[in-house]
Amino acid sequence: MTLKELAVSGVDPRPIKNPNRFWDFVPRDETYNDGKLHLAPVKSYRPNAYGLYDMIGNAAEWTRSEYRPYPWKEGDGRNEGLDSRVPRAVRGGSWYDRPRRATSSWRWGYPGWRPVYNVGFRVIIED
Repeated sequence: MTLKELAVSGVDPRPIKNPNRFWDFVPRDETYNDGKLHLAPVKSYRPNAYGLYDMIGNAAEWTRSEYRPYPWKEGDGRNEGLDSRVPRAVRGGSWYDRPRRATSSWRWGYPGWRPVYNVGFRVIIED
């Protein structure tokens, strides 16, 4: 099944043959298709140059950084603690986003208390 096949309408739902591009069920860019409906299983694709798997595009990732418009400087008076009311930066894009967001340079913010269905986090163990 594809995302496009999930676009239905009516009391007795029937597939919409050609849903317009504003339906959320339609893939963001039809030239790309990884064959997965939502999240892909871990290690479904090749690792990056550092040997890390699944870094971009499956689920966007929370960061510890505050979300602030650029340009900004350290110590500009913002709260550096983990206050859940302060928006936190999210990076990486997800299965729901357009391909241009599937990069670590793409960022946006959500309040720390907000559950988001296409954003997760990565556990890092440092020695």
